[in-house]
Amino acid sequence: MKGNSIQGICIVFLLVLGATATQASAAVLTVGTSGEGNYTSIQEAVNNAQNGDTIVVSPGIYIENVNVNKEIAIISKTDLSGNKTNRTYVIGIVPTNDVFSIRSNNVKIAGFHIVGGPSGMDTYQEVGLYLEGVQNCSLNNNTLILNDVGIGLNNSQGNFLDNNQICLGSIGIVLSRSNENKLSNNLVETNDEGILLENSTNNTLMNNTAESNEIGILLDTSRTNMLGYNSISRNTNGVILENMADSNTLTNNSLYMNGLGMYLKGSTSNMIYFNKLFNFMNAVDEGINSWNSSSAGNKWKDYNGTDADGNGIGDTPYVVNQTTGSIDYMPLANNVSGNQ
Repeated sequence: MKGNSIQGICIVFLLVLGATATQASAAVLTVGTSGEGNYTSIQEAVNNAQNGDTIVVSPGIYIENVNVNKEIAIISKTDLSGNKTNRTYVIGIVPTNDVFSIRSNNVKIAGFHIVGGPSGMDTYQEVGLYLEGVQNCSLNNNTLILNDVGIGLNNSQGNFLDNNQICLGSIGIVLSRSNENKLSNNLVETNDEGILLENSTNNTLMNNTAESNEIGILLDTSRTNMLGYNSISRNTNGVILENMADSNTLTNNSLYMNGLGMYLKGSTSNMIYFNKLFNFMNAVDEGINSWNSSSAGNKWKDYNGTDADGNGIGDTPYVVNQTTGSIDYMPLANNVSGNQ
């Protein structure tokens, strides 16, 4: 019995020792354009990194396309220091290739200004940050300008996109056949399409801003996604659901000054409630969808109903489409500030 106890202690000791050795083996590699780092290019540092390493990149201009096939973090030094005056630019040297191509799990990219230069071709050739078949990657605090696509995920699950700014491209963020990803606090503006989900399920879009795009957010054949607390304004079309984009939930979103706030085409069984719709045209629904929860509906700019009992719910329904039965039976009265 005593021998078994000693053996157990030895096994635990070896496991702890192994974990410590793994942590100790992680290295920090530095990159600088003026020779102040271990390397002068990001790709060179990636080539020499091991899984678990961190690459810290000093401010400067790096003209290269970076292929990431290891589980590493690549972080701009400005992101670590908080000093945003000296920026770290990565400009793709081959306009038809992705600026960052990520094909490994557990990768972090943070704090970069990524410039692509649209390829000028009919198909979307170049992506600023492209994830292919990966999980648990984190893209934070990046600015992406003049890319065909700012951030693109294909067949990727469980990744985190937070606080990125994407502008002046064809598509800000696109998820294709990608599930259970979280997009939060991103700003997409002045693109053809702000955020596009195609054939993607169970993704969460929270606290994003889509402004001055042709389409703010587009769900195409994408189901059971959650859109909450997003600000969608000054787009030609605020939110579009089409081609059996079914069973999604849209709640607590603010849609202001869009040409058309929401357009549901060939999509059913979506839950839409607690949203604020103050647009030139608020909604077009060609399907069968629910425009209120069990407790309240949406706030509509053009709702003229009364609230005789003062409970915050209008006394008469707001009709989106009488033919399909798309009706908000519990519209928020316009004398109520904020959502319930």
